[in-house]
Amino acid sequence: MVDREMLEAMSDLMDQKLDQKLGPVFERMDKLESDVRHISAVQLETVCGRLDKLESDMKYVRVVQLENGVIPRLNTIEECYLDTSQRYIDKTDQIDRMELHIGALETTVENHSARLNQLSV
Repeated sequence: MVDREMLEAMSDLMDQKLDQKLGPVFERMDKLESDVRHISAVQLETVCGRLDKLESDMKYVRVVQLENGVIPRLNTIEECYLDTSQRYIDKTDQIDRMELHIGALETTVENHSARLNQLSV
């Protein structure tokens, strides 16, 4: 029983919080509705024209800019990045082995140089 009472209390608190947060939003929506009801035919035509222009501009951005320009370029960049990163991953082991071999070569060259210097003296 205590759990149910606690859940009901929590539910009431959440309802109060939602009412506090959403109250101003609903008030603004009501004001907007009343403003829309009082719009004249000329104003309505102007708004519709602006909405049509906005829609055509968005279509231009979506089709011309994004689909024809940005997205193909992003795909190319992604392909290049993935290819390059895969090459780096593949070469990591080779670079580690080369580092060991170079260390061994350095030691060998130092030993041979020391021996040659002893023979030349």
